[in-house]
Amino acid sequence: MELLIVKDKRIDYDGSAIGSHWAYRNFGILGNSLVVFRGRCDVKVEEMIDIEDLRANKKIRSDDMVHYIVEVFDLINTLFASTLQKLFIAKLCEVLGEYGVKTTRKGDDIYVNGKKLSISIATVSPVSVKIHIGINIEARGIPKGVDAIGLKELGIMDVDEFMERTGKALVEEFNKVKKDSLKARWAQ
Repeated sequence: MELLIVKDKRIDYDGSAIGSHWAYRNFGILGNSLVVFRGRCDVKVEEMIDIEDLRANKKIRSDDMVHYIVEVFDLINTLFASTLQKLFIAKLCEVLGEYGVKTTRKGDDIYVNGKKLSISIATVSPVSVKIHIGINIEARGIPKGVDAIGLKELGIMDVDEFMERTGKALVEEFNKVKKDSLKARWAQ
């Protein structure tokens, strides 16, 4: 899996990056990829993937987030997409623990002291699995009724270092899973 961490500019997430080949179209990365960037979040209704959120007319917004866009071409399956998403969320919880932050994972979301730190969605396109994870940097611009928290409120001030550290951790985890899947022989 190729990793790109965009530090030189902000990229706002509106949901369109969940489309297939986004990393290839925008950055020339062909194949399995993780692109990490910072920017606002305001998901347009037409880009919303979660049908429950659509039915509830939920707003998905934040003024400042770290975004992770994952694309994997190996297996196109919603169960695999959801499993990989939850593995990545668990890995992010592990890395946050290294910062001294005690997290709770509820499904595909990360909470700290009962406050929501992240958003996430996993889906498939005709050619790939796509995952978006967003982590609040500051809990500003969040829809009313969502009790949220951000990295800065947790004492994580160096966002670039956090992006680098978590991006590498996710890619290492994926590559280890892939390697492990290739070295096992089949049962007879």
